[in-house]
Amino acid sequence: MGVLRILLPLPRAAAKWAPEKGGPLLGAALSYCATPSWAGLPPPSPARRLAWAEEAVAAYRATADTAGLSRALALRAHALLLSGRFEEACGAADEATAVQAPQVDTAGGVGVSGVVSAAVAAFLGDVRAQALAGLGRGEEAVPVARASVAAYRRLPAPDRRDRALGSLPGALRTYAMLLAATGRREESVAVYEECAALLAAMSLRELAHVERVRPQVLAELVGVLRASGRHEDALGVGPEAREALRGPLAWTVPETVLPLRVRLLVDLARCHTATGDPAEARACAQAAVAEARKPHGAGELTSALDCLADVLGELGQTDKESIARRELAELRDA
Repeated sequence: MGVLRILLPLPRAAAKWAPEKGGPLLGAALSYCATPSWAGLPPPSPARRLAWAEEAVAAYRATADTAGLSRALALRAHALLLSGRFEEACGAADEATAVQAPQVDTAGGVGVSGVVSAAVAAFLGDVRAQALAGLGRGEEAVPVARASVAAYRRLPAPDRRDRALGSLPGALRTYAMLLAATGRREESVAVYEECAALLAAMSLRELAHVERVRPQVLAELVGVLRASGRHEDALGVGPEAREALRGPLAWTVPETVLPLRVRLLVDLARCHTATGDPAEARACAQAAVAEARKPHGAGELTSALDCLADVLGELGQTDKESIARRELAELRDA
């Protein structure tokens, strides 16, 4: 991966002097850079992904490689999604889906045919569903996510290139998340559980390509179970979810893992309170606050302090509760 990035000036020069031959080479190299699939490595920033994807789009536009262009546009849509530019991500997804290729008909004329591969189409559905959710259009996003899941189910075993373009577990997680967000919690739990079972059956090699999905699925499943009042079930998933949020992933993507870990600990603390175990609730709440004090967990500190204050109140530790509520008030006023 790093070597390819260093060598990018070579295909760039080839694309400049011979666009029809060098353009696809440059586009493929840039597309590969924008979709790293190496397990355990920190991902490039959304800005870098977007820059590579946009350059790949420009390279492919100068050629007749419409399949490469649709793939580059899909990567651009995903990079826009990661950048929080949801409206543009929807537009890019639509553009990628609409890419057409010339086709000679039986009468000798020229027609057009779609060139978007099944893997790219499934990936675009997932991207579009997440972008719609980001725009607050959750109800509209649900059928898009459902269609993406169905598209992934129909795919044959993906080749090396297509494994970087999303996955069935990732699409299931998006669908479950949207069902929960639109109040369909029992359906959400069923989809999360299906996804968790699918991940549990994967080999280590297969898991390497979806390593960030598993902790998200388990932590979010605990949250939906808690919201559904299924506290014992949530506590049953808790140990596996906590284990999934440890290890190399916590070092490579702390900006993803730490907020998840804090939310998980808060959910577990609330479940322990609901099932009559205030001591364990306090341990989880204190751990949540400690994690939230780290830089990447700071966005969850308010929730963690609120949980800790409630737990301390349940235990009758009013002095400590007052300290937590005072800090909480200061945070909310800041």
